[in-house]
Amino acid sequence: MNPDQPPTGDDMAQGGRADDASKSERGLAGVIKSAKRVLELFEYFAECRRPLAVGDVVKGLDYPQSSVSSLLKSLTRLGYLDYNRHDRLYTPTLRVALFGGWIHDQVYSESTLSGVVDGLHHRSDGHTVLLGMQNDVYVQYIHLVQAPSPQIPWYIKPGSLRPMCRSATGRILLSLKTDVEVQQLLWRINAEEEASNRLTVRDLLHELNFVRMHGYAFTPGLVNPHAGVIAVQLPTPPGHPPMALGIGGPVRDMEERKDEFLRMLREAVAPYQQRLKLASGAVIAPGRIHRL
Repeated sequence: MNPDQPPTGDDMAQGGRADDASKSERGLAGVIKSAKRVLELFEYFAECRRPLAVGDVVKGLDYPQSSVSSLLKSLTRLGYLDYNRHDRLYTPTLRVALFGGWIHDQVYSESTLSGVVDGLHHRSDGHTVLLGMQNDVYVQYIHLVQAPSPQIPWYIKPGSLRPMCRSATGRILLSLKTDVEVQQLLWRINAEEEASNRLTVRDLLHELNFVRMHGYAFTPGLVNPHAGVIAVQLPTPPGHPPMALGIGGPVRDMEERKDEFLRMLREAVAPYQQRLKLASGAVIAPGRIHRL
């Protein structure tokens, strides 16, 4: 702009945008950059409403590619994003949606996923309720509700990882895979397990066939000698990773009330099965979804 000429409308608009940007930067002074980028990333996913590649995020948010790659990989390892290796696309997982679910439930409805978990916790007399999702060779508890128990005096941290082969939620997720996929995963799982915890392909497939036939997994004392979990598949929309829903507690209590807890779990997932059936024209059987 020439200082000897009066400002035009464009000059004033540009100056206004510069002032707004400057004010915005001043308003964000003291904000940790990494925290800001995580939130901006999820806001960008919400805006786009589709899986995104590294290049999409770089272009949309004007971040350095190296920073974007590191951020996406970190959030994937933590269970907040799912990565499709074939298409090289990232998608937020349901763990992200559960963050504010309790706020939504208080205001609007008890039929959301976090409301279902809370309801099971109450109906099971305060037993731990777990939502599990695969994270590499582990199952990760992406959401859970628990209460202190004198029988099990410890705390399960949200985001905790458990062995897929020995946990009930893990076995549910493994049962959805082909035998070849299970065998390939087992090689990697056994490589990280202690010798005493390793399983043979034959033994694991025998356990998974039970899960596929009966639609649930029960693991009393396999991960923790004092605790057991019973789990079923939680149907998820197309494009989202499979999930498992479980109830856990002291081994003796779980064995005595196994049928009762299994009935609660099946009642809890039934609306999700029906919703997907209506949406996709699929017949949903225990452990599998068979197309018509």
